Amino acid sequence: MTEQPTHQTAVETDHYAEEAPLTYLFGDSARVKIIGAFISERGRDISVSEVSRLAGVARSTVYNNIDTLERLDVIKHTRDIEGGHSPLYQFNDDSELGELLYRLEGVSLQKLIDEDYLG
Repeated sequence: MTEQPTHQTAVETDHYAEEAPLTYLFGDSARVKIIGAFISERGRDISVSEVSRLAGVARSTVYNNIDTLERLDVIKHTRDIEGGHSPLYQFNDDSELGELLYRLEGVSLQKLIDEDYLG
């Protein structure tokens, strides 16, 4: 997988997804924000609460979308903590769709930088 420019320094809001490149590209639907949150934490296991905070959506919204994102192979369940009551998930770098979304995020970010949308 090709490394893309990091975008965490370009965004200075509490909710990463509010100004994530995919949000600019696809609009601010909850699912786009959730995908952006997972991409921003690529390589890390994150909880539903953390996804909720990063995406700026309610935990119930994350729960309503998590199964679909797993079925699409965009994210994967990695483990459970707290006696199995708190599942952790991770962006799925190994899926074709995950790789494409990650690359699209990087290309979108570069376009936003080039066009000074984030300035």
